[in-house]
Amino acid sequence: MKRLLIDARSGISGDMFSGALLGLLDDDAFVIRELKKLKLNEFKIETRWVEKKGVRAKKFDVILYDHHHDDHGHEQGHNHSHSHVHNRNLSDITHIIDGSMLSPAVKNLSKKIFLTLGKAEAKAHAVPLNEVHFHEVGAIDSIVDIVSAAILITKLGITEYAVANLTEGTGAVHIDHGEVTLPVPAVRELLKNVPLSRVRVAKELITPTGAAILKTMKMKFVDSVDMEGTKISYGAGTRDLDFPNVLKVAIAADTHHDRKMLIETHIDDMTPEMIPHIVDALLTRGAIDAFAQPLVMKKNRVGVLLSVLCEAARVDSLVEAIFEETSTFGMRVRPIDRVILKRTMKNLKTPYGSVPIKIGSYNGKRMNAKAESDVAAKIAKDKHIPLKEVYAAINSALNRD
Repeated sequence: MKRLLIDARSGISGDMFSGALLGLLDDDAFVIRELKKLKLNEFKIETRWVEKKGVRAKKFDVILYDHHHDDHGHEQGHNHSHSHVHNRNLSDITHIIDGSMLSPAVKNLSKKIFLTLGKAEAKAHAVPLNEVHFHEVGAIDSIVDIVSAAILITKLGITEYAVANLTEGTGAVHIDHGEVTLPVPAVRELLKNVPLSRVRVAKELITPTGAAILKTMKMKFVDSVDMEGTKISYGAGTRDLDFPNVLKVAIAADTHHDRKMLIETHIDDMTPEMIPHIVDALLTRGAIDAFAQPLVMKKNRVGVLLSVLCEAARVDSLVEAIFEETSTFGMRVRPIDRVILKRTMKNLKTPYGSVPIKIGSYNGKRMNAKAESDVAAKIAKDKHIPLKEVYAAINSALNRD
């Protein structure tokens, strides 16, 4: 699995996303060839490197043709990047995508993004989904933005996503429905309950297309993303701001770095037999891990350190459970980074049949491999042999693998 890391401190739009991923792929010609499978003669693609306040970024432009002819009968084109061509509804766009020669995976992802966007527009403007005319996002350039995003996601094999520093401007902008405050209604619907940073720039930094990509891909919103040691790419926006108008992305290394929350408390006035029940109760409530360690506290009292690892969304529930189940009057809660091996499963042939093995890899190199203890114990019980013989057979098969 590949995890895409996104730093969106200058907002996000469809062309910024595509430009950023193009920089990771480093094969513009592939995407241009794939986009020709849309079988539309209304556009061409131009990509180039630009500088945004000292940051080198990939610009992804859709050049739209006006389809009028010069005096010699030659068709002329103009750069109408991110402008109107047609008002299309969801059915029109689905027909364009389904009628293309794109792969089924790209077609499905493109249609998912448009459906996400259509539902948000319908709710934001209180109209039925089939009556939504996409206006800005229905133009050919935005169809291409979304399809190119689907092409790049599929080609790069990205399956996990994390975004930090998602930022929007302030003030009001004019859209087809009149003057609205930022974020615009569709973006507000797509990103409700998502933490947004704000900057004093009277510009729309998060477009509906960009927000729809985030929503469809079920991005995990985090405080920060660690891109150290990875290939970083920047997608250029169209704004000229006091700061670089770029989207920063990277693909995380095989090793899985992530951030969890750690809850800790000291307990010195409960009997030891209660601790296993407390640990089980916390695991039942959704803790990733829970454990207790003996320690000597102030006044030389013997107690335990109760530690709980969890997702940020589980903190309140687990804090409440600790107060319910223990005698503590307080606890410490802090973010903690962890590193876990990339895990895969395979079946290993042994003298006792096929055994599922968990394999842990670091930067593409196998580090650890083992059978689950309950699997080995069941084999020992079923075969009426010592458990150590089962492990010896598994380890011998692993050494030959």
